[in-house]
Amino acid sequence: MPAPSKRDKQSRKRFEQNRSVRTHLRNLSKNFYRALESGDVERARNIRDQSQREFDKAATKGIIHRNKASRKIGRLDKALAGKREES
Repeated sequence: MPAPSKRDKQSRKRFEQNRSVRTHLRNLSKNFYRALESGDVERARNIRDQSQREFDKAATKGIIHRNKASRKIGRLDKALAGKREES
């Protein structure tokens, strides 16, 4: 079996470094929706603000695509706005 190429090594290294960031983003989203479902709008708003910073940061660094970051933030905003109207 041939040794892995430099490109393979670089790709694997980048994948490992970015995995924790992507996991963190998923956890933020899950926590946001859990807070919203439990009716804790203030906590959801705080998580949403943190999520916006983290998604924008990840998009700037190229960990996720900028359109994906924008889409996710938009969905969080929409969910929060819908919850506010119900209250």
